[in-house]
Formats: sequence, structure tokens, C-alpha cells
Amino acid sequence: MNKKHLLLLVVILGIFSCKKSDRDEDKTTNTSADVAFATNVTYDVFKTIYQAANSTQGIVTAAYVDSISVFGCDTITKDTTSNPKWMQIKFNTDCTSSSIIRNGKLYVTFNGHFNTPGTTANLAIYDFSYNGYRVYDGSITYKYEGLTDSFPTYSVTFTNLKIINSFSQKIVYSGSHKLQIIQGQNTQTITDDLYSISGSNSGRVFKGNGFTSQITTNLNLSGNCNWIESGVVTVKPDNNPTRTLDFGSGCDNKISVKVYDINHELELP
Repeated sequence: MNKKHLLLLVVILGIFSCKKSDRDEDKTTNTSADVAFATNVTYDVFKTIYQAANSTQGIVTAAYVDSISVFGCDTITKDTTSNPKWMQIKFNTDCTSSSIIRNGKLYVTFNGHFNTPGTTANLAIYDFSYNGYRVYDGSITYKYEGLTDSFPTYSVTFTNLKIINSFSQKIVYSGSHKLQIIQGQNTQTITDDLYSISGSNSGRVFKGNGFTSQITTNLNLSGNCNWIESGVVTVKPDNNPTRTLDFGSGCDNKISVKVYDINHELELP
């Protein structure tokens, strides 16, 4: 190799060795905001499935009603004689309820009645969208653990959920949570429900940053609210200090993220 080519190679290697990726330069609130958004999306899915299951005869031991729709712009179909039994929620084009636009379908299998302790529900996501964000891969498992401190309790496992935005960037979201229904569990609708959520997550967010997170103060989510209403999560982007994500108090899309002792007020999409 001649000196000219050697010099060119040294310059190119220098450029690439000095240039840091977006993952290394995440000095912002991006990672925390994406974790908050992904958590909202996945629990919108839970509420939808929970509502559909509890109003479908044969999916639970005794449904209050046998409905064919959750929001009026979707269709519930089922097979309660197969093993495992299954339920599908198929949304009409731009099915809209409480300002949330859903498309695609959710397909869930059950190895027993959803309200029987020990029953596992497996959701395989093929093509579902939430306000234009496509959830196109991964799985969620819900296992009903029975009553804990008199509250219905579910273990919730997310495995490589992929949420893609309009720029073809994607969130990859995995984790393990415990969800308790601490209010409204004795009524048929979810509108008076209150959920308490604990657990941890890991994955990668829209800008490509890897992260781990831990719920340090249980998240609270109402059945009639589109957003998590309160709770605190510590979020650790790869190669960067831990941030504190606070969902505040009240039904709105506002969160605060503390980075380097500075609080940033944000709004989720």
C-alpha cells in the first residue's frame, strides 16, 4: 500500500472512530418519552383485550353479556370449543374511540377461562396500529394469578414488541410486569377500573438507544383514561446516566423527565 492510500485509510478510520452514534449522544429526554409511549400503547391493548374477554361468553366462565364489539367499530369473533380457545378483535378502518384510532386486529389464544387462576392468554401481534403507530411484531402473555390481597392479579410479559413510526424508526420493547385491578373489578365495563402496575423493561427506542427501566412507584391507569395517570420509572439509556420519568397525577398526556437535575415537561403523542 502506497503512502497516499495509507494516509487516506488513516483519515477514514479517524472519522469513523471519532463519530459517535445516536445511542452514545442521547443527552435528551427521547428514551424516557419513548418508554412512556410504549407503555401506554401496550396497556391500551390490555384494556381492549380485557374488555372483550369479559364480555364474551366462553372466554370467561360467566360473561355479563355476550358482545360482538368493544368500541362499536370492531368485530369480536371466537372459538370456545377449540383447544386452545381463541378470540379475535378486528377493527374497522380507522376505528375511533376516545380519540384513539385503531386498525388491524388482535388475536388471542387461551388455555382456559380468562378469569380462572392459572389461565394464560397469548397475544400474537401481526398487524395492529394505534394512532398511526404500527405494532407489527412480538407477543404479550397475560397469566391470571388469582386474587392477591383481594385484588385480581395478572403477570404480564412483553417479548420484542415492535412499534414503528412514520420515519420507519422502531421501538423494541420487552419486559415483565405485575398488574392488579384495585378498583372496579366487580363490574362488567372497564370504565370504572383502576390498574396498579409494577415491573421492569428493556429494549431499544426510536433513535436507536438501548435502555433498561424499572418502575419504582407503581403506575396507575384508569379504564376510562388514554394515558397512565401516575407513577415513577427510572430509565437507564445505554452509556448514559439514569433519568427519572414521572407520569404526574391526572388523566392527561403530560410527563416530566429529570435529566442531570433538570426537569423537562413533555407531552406524549
